[in-house]
Amino acid sequence: MTNRTVIVIESLGGGGAQHVSSTLANTWADRGDAVTVITFLDAKHDIFKLDPKVRRIIIGGTNKSPNPFAATIANLVRIRRLRAAVLSCDAEVVVSFVGATNVLTILATRGTSMRVVISERNDPSRQSLGKLWDILRNYTYKLANRITANSKHTVSQLNNSFPNKKVCWTPNPIRVSEYKKHFESDAPYIIAAGRLHRQKGFDILLRAFAEFHKSHPCWRLFIVGEGDERAELELLSYALHIAPFVDLIGFVKDPFPYYRGAVFMTHPARYEGLPNVVLEAMSVGIPAVVTDTQPGILDFVQHEKTGLVVPGESVPSLAAAMCRLSDDESLRVRLGGAAREAIRPCLPDQALKAWDSAIGEN
Repeated sequence: MTNRTVIVIESLGGGGAQHVSSTLANTWADRGDAVTVITFLDAKHDIFKLDPKVRRIIIGGTNKSPNPFAATIANLVRIRRLRAAVLSCDAEVVVSFVGATNVLTILATRGTSMRVVISERNDPSRQSLGKLWDILRNYTYKLANRITANSKHTVSQLNNSFPNKKVCWTPNPIRVSEYKKHFESDAPYIIAAGRLHRQKGFDILLRAFAEFHKSHPCWRLFIVGEGDERAELELLSYALHIAPFVDLIGFVKDPFPYYRGAVFMTHPARYEGLPNVVLEAMSVGIPAVVTDTQPGILDFVQHEKTGLVVPGESVPSLAAAMCRLSDDESLRVRLGGAAREAIRPCLPDQALKAWDSAIGEN
């Protein structure tokens, strides 16, 4: 493992990539490595905190551009600023997170001797960055020394476009809470978590919960997370006549009490890389219902073995799975115990070994 590392990410706001990048930075710095984190957004946007031993450089340049020409100039400025920041660190390796930032990082480090490792957090075949950015992604990723992905499905997709020896699987190091506190609820509840965005499929979940609630009127649904679809989801819950039983909790720094108090989790994403929230919930021994449209989590949630898998965007299938788990305690206990074992590769020590291996290989 290198001793001088730079991590590049747009911000340290809430999200899976931000969690992973801050975890890596803090862990590497704690063992004595010289670690610098470069972000475009400043610290007022931070959710995840860095160890005082981690150096932080903020380069700005995130204002929206009024037209394509201005956007091109702005991105050239970002590349110049990023290059100057990276060079000032005298790093041996640069680790970048998420599509557009990966592209900028590769361009900013051209002609240097630094090893460039990029992290693809989603299925690139499902998530477009925009026409021009997609072209740049396909071109620049070939120039990276290593491409990491957090799901084996994404690895297989990337292998279709890039040399197999360049692409490797690096599981997410999940948070492990030392506290055993449960959220106290006066009714049994189902937990879901993630950004309030169409990708996450919470509209599908609300419709499924409305069906579920007809036969389970005392149950509640908690959704932890924040996003630009809050108003739409609130309106939908009223339209479905389930608003009194649905709680949009918002963002919380420690979701583990909500996981521990829940009967089970649902994650109905339309597409996804590898959702940390499902792994975290599984780590406390509750089963999850997930959709087959997010292949990354299927590395860990196997139908009838470690959870339940339903077709994507199928309200009846999701509602039926929710009814089944709510009614069968022995099934929940069996799946929950198996789930806790299944996510062991994502426990911090194991996941960090995979990251060290990926970054250190030639």
